[in-house]
Amino acid sequence: KFASEMAGAFREAGMAYSDFRVLDRRTQKDAQLLIWKSDFIVLAGGHVPTQNAYFHEIGLKELLKNYQGVILGISAGTMNAASRVYAQPEEKGESVPEFRRFLPGLGITSYNVLPHYQQVKDYMLDGRRLYEDITFEDSRGECFYVFVDGTYLLIENGRTTLRGEAYLLRDGRMKQISRSGDILQLED
Repeated sequence: KFASEMAGAFREAGMAYSDFRVLDRRTQKDAQLLIWKSDFIVLAGGHVPTQNAYFHEIGLKELLKNYQGVILGISAGTMNAASRVYAQPEEKGESVPEFRRFLPGLGITSYNVLPHYQQVKDYMLDGRRLYEDITFEDSRGECFYVFVDGTYLLIENGRTTLRGEAYLLRDGRMKQISRSGDILQLED
């Protein structure tokens, strides 16, 4: 369903494509071929740890080596693009300390992105505040870029630019680093 919605959105935006394929359990035996034939890949959203496990199962990091096309990460796809992924708890029971929050990622970027801030900033999980009681604690010794919807990283020619409203969460403290419409060059 998501793939067909994306195809429709691209069509409506006037972005032509000759073929649109989905890489999932039904087509994973052809993963390498699908990637080689693609010039544009969308890493869709979903549950971060579930998607991360699937990416490792099919060896996506290795399959993307030397890929020359464009990769678009959406939500969980953006989070799993990091070298070391922070899987922010989101489902009931994931707020416990035993939940594995740091996972090896695809290595497309070194930046950890937490999307949908405007939607989840007041979210309660297992009787705890997602940001103040869980994520702030997890940020000790870490650095997270917190995005509202519409904000994104553009990685081009080895340089990373942040575009839109974002916050930097580090060592239990969060501060706004950009506003809507801003363009911020990040250090790579």
